[in-house]
Amino acid sequence: MPIRVSRCTALIHSAVLVFVMMSLSPVLYAQAPIVDASVNKYPSANQQAVSPNNNQPNAGSSNQGELFYQLQLLQQEVMQLRGIVEEQSHQVKQLNEQNIKRYVDIDKRLSELATARPSIPSTTGSINKPSNSFATVNNQPQLVAQEGEKAAYDAAYSLVVSKRFFEALGAFKSFLNDFPVGKYAPNSYYWMGELYQVVKPQDLEAARQAFVQLLDQYPEHNKVPDAMYKLGKVYYLKDNKQKSREWLEKVIAEFGYDKNSSAADKARQFVNANF
Repeated sequence: MPIRVSRCTALIHSAVLVFVMMSLSPVLYAQAPIVDASVNKYPSANQQAVSPNNNQPNAGSSNQGELFYQLQLLQQEVMQLRGIVEEQSHQVKQLNEQNIKRYVDIDKRLSELATARPSIPSTTGSINKPSNSFATVNNQPQLVAQEGEKAAYDAAYSLVVSKRFFEALGAFKSFLNDFPVGKYAPNSYYWMGELYQVVKPQDLEAARQAFVQLLDQYPEHNKVPDAMYKLGKVYYLKDNKQKSREWLEKVIAEFGYDKNSSAADKARQFVNANF
């Protein structure tokens, strides 16, 4: 679209130049009349009728009028194209903000469900807990909130809600430095992957790495379906269509029957629309 606008602008400039040259041509290239004293200075009516220069003013006016009309058409087209570009830019910005807001709401509901989930009492007697800050289940860390972790995560998360995306990205980086194995570390990786796509300048490779870290380190976390779907979209934006489709179809295959996840439906819609 910007290329088309620039071409139309160049055409307008060319049309203006031709219009000016056409306007000046009668003055610049007019020949001085040659007067012969031996000939009657008052030409006859027949001589006036056959004079080749009699129709030149009308022809020049017609050409100038045509050029002026074409110039007006080009100006109108450029204005229309600029309006379309501005409207599309505004729509893209709105879509990005709506996506962030949607995932903020989903993340909030998931966090509330995880907090309200009742604990299952053990029937096998007392079990000695490991001395580190997390236990392991199926080779995955059993996440335990550390002191001050919830407040730090909430502070970073509030910046996302406030649409202060660049500040939120820095806050999540600091959070992972302070709590690399914290309970909210997977959520932080997810939001970093999202934020790298909406900040300016966009960093798709950093977004890819954030989603991959979440999937590699926390393969059983409830953010995995969304992270897989987002990773497929990132590969698509990086123009790696093969990898993109692999991840999107993996989401559909593994979570297509999960009623608690909408990632499979979104992946299916994206594949149908783009492949």
